[in-house]
Amino acid sequence: MLFLHFRHFPILTSFCYLGTEEYRDSVIKIRKQCQRVSKECLVFIDGSGLRSEPRPLTGLAPSGETPKTTAEKAEKYEPRVDIMGAISYYAPLAVETKTSKQRRATPNPRKGKIGVKGYTKDMVKNFLKDKLAPKIKDMKVKEVIVCMDKGLSFKEKEAKEQLLLGGAQNVRHVWILPTNTAKYVSPLDNNLWHSLKQRVRARKPRTELGTAKIIKEEFMGISQKDIQNYFRNCRLTQRSDPSSDL
Repeated sequence: MLFLHFRHFPILTSFCYLGTEEYRDSVIKIRKQCQRVSKECLVFIDGSGLRSEPRPLTGLAPSGETPKTTAEKAEKYEPRVDIMGAISYYAPLAVETKTSKQRRATPNPRKGKIGVKGYTKDMVKNFLKDKLAPKIKDMKVKEVIVCMDKGLSFKEKEAKEQLLLGGAQNVRHVWILPTNTAKYVSPLDNNLWHSLKQRVRARKPRTELGTAKIIKEEFMGISQKDIQNYFRNCRLTQRSDPSSDL
């Protein structure tokens, strides 16, 4: 199989409004860039979240009535488990969860106090350096391209610096995806997170720590076949039509 030599494909990082021609063109452009390189070189990173007591999606009830379920708290008051994960074309690489207790104990230098509401830029930097970089270092790939969305205003230089500090000297580029395009371009956003949450719900965790534990188990247990299907679903593989679902 023949792959093209690496070149630096600049990523458009301006804001694109959903449904516009500019947005469609930006998605197509990124997909084509991913199609031009070997899939073994691509690493995707993204974050999500899940309530600590996921509700069943289906239930039994008499005809015409709405199914009911029991829970300790109303859904909006349930603690949320935040997730940060990364995958390659062949396997899940790294995953991290943050419970409400962990977030409350996390320093927030920007506000000069303790406690955060979600992943901050410093938290993502730590994930890149401490969790992801060692895994990329162990990949038998000489030139890795890391793809992440524009959340928290990350710049390529900032993300690459953390990966290099963590020992991942084989990172060639960090591609920052334009705003709102991850849902069409990132295999995590389309649709790994959805499938993961369904599997977590099916195991019916009853506590926040239990939910975090199951999330990690299910994420690291994702099969190569499923991951490659997610890549194909995003039209990142060769001979895929980058505009077929737009």
